Amino acid sequence: MTSVRLTSNREWLRPELSDVIRLFLGDVPISADEGEMALTHTEMEDAEGYTESCALGDVHFARRAAREDGELAQKRAIKRAAKNAAFEVLKSVFGIQPPWGSLTGIRPTRLMYEALEKGMTLDEAQAWLKKEFFVSSEKSALLKEILLMQRGLVQAPEDSFDLYIHIPFCVSRCAYCSFASGEVGDGKLTGPYVEALLKEMEYSARLMREKGLRLRAAYMGGGTPTALSSAQLDRILFRAGELFGKAREWTVEAGRPDTIDREKLETLKKWGVERISVNPQSFSDETLKRIGRAHSAQDTLRAYALAREMGFHHINMDLIAALPGEDIGDFARTIDKVTSLRPESVTVHSLAIKRASRLHEELSVAGSAHNQASVLGADEMITLARRRLSEGGWRPYYLYRQKYMAGNLENVGYALPGYACLYNIGNMEETARVLAVGAGSITKWLFDRQRRIERAPNLRNIEQYIQRVDEMCLRKRKVIFEED
Repeated sequence: MTSVRLTSNREWLRPELSDVIRLFLGDVPISADEGEMALTHTEMEDAEGYTESCALGDVHFARRAAREDGELAQKRAIKRAAKNAAFEVLKSVFGIQPPWGSLTGIRPTRLMYEALEKGMTLDEAQAWLKKEFFVSSEKSALLKEILLMQRGLVQAPEDSFDLYIHIPFCVSRCAYCSFASGEVGDGKLTGPYVEALLKEMEYSARLMREKGLRLRAAYMGGGTPTALSSAQLDRILFRAGELFGKAREWTVEAGRPDTIDREKLETLKKWGVERISVNPQSFSDETLKRIGRAHSAQDTLRAYALAREMGFHHINMDLIAALPGEDIGDFARTIDKVTSLRPESVTVHSLAIKRASRLHEELSVAGSAHNQASVLGADEMITLARRRLSEGGWRPYYLYRQKYMAGNLENVGYALPGYACLYNIGNMEETARVLAVGAGSITKWLFDRQRRIERAPNLRNIEQYIQRVDEMCLRKRKVIFEED
């Protein structure tokens, strides 16, 4: 494994420059003191602005950052110039052109919206991304298509909020999972958790009434919400409707096919849930077993057919590209099956191997990374998914990226016309207030005048959340009402 010595005379830029290095070398050790290769960054200031220079051996590139009004705007300009200089050096040394160019943030759509605010057309914004950040033609075209799908949907009404309810339980833990979730086991924590959750919901509803805000979209995720019993789901959904009122859109991640049955689907229908997820991840039984999913491909088909039979007309399916042991043929068979079923929306994820996951231990620590799809293989899968889904009438409507993703690629939500998920758009574009309840959930509150977002994170540990739910409620109030 290559290690890198990174030196800079601007310490706050080290994390940003490290992210650029990882675009080319993956999750390598980076330090200021030692490394097999050395990247040097130097900033020089003059009357007109800043020069950000990077060098590796004999290769050197520099970028200018003009003077900007305001500290945040200035730091942003410096950061972009420094990252682009580092990118040009590494691109020249390694002869690699990452598809997202020098972008390392999780929401590249923001840059497109920034360009539009400056008066550019969509085509001009696309060209700007390619020139300024080295984004490929394919990815910049994807962003343009997403913005077209988001027209009329991206801005939530000023007097509204979206609700997120987190259920941190699963019947088994997937190998790639790093979310705030635990296995149901003997179920001893589910009852106390539901009680704590209802308490937080009641307090949060009072906050919304004080603010004079109304519910727009509601989303119950996890974990796997349907890992709870029908009676527990019934209590939560009934109380949510009683406390927050009717939502324009209600989603529940049924997710794991092995947790879906008629009784639970009847409960969801009873309380107005119209959008659910039935997530195969893969239609290969060997892959499902390898990643720790306790269901088969046939279970997915059974759950999907049952949901259709019971009148669910908006079903989402999640797929993961670059799962361990899968090649393009395996992924193509999964895409074939999904397109034949024709769910209203499909989310295509690139596998992200987080350090907190069991898969990170198996692939990285245990040295069996040869079981993971190559960068080129991951890109081929993502490209195939986009082509096949586009041919079938699905259109991309939201996108986000994560660290440690296969091929430094992206997660994309596709939908048939009229089926884009409001909650997903508002949350990913950060254009909707999100009131979040449950262990590990994060309330994200928008302050329009300052164009800023404040977060109130809940404790991830389930036992601690149950014991300290009153503290979570007060934390939420302090953020929403800007109290000291």
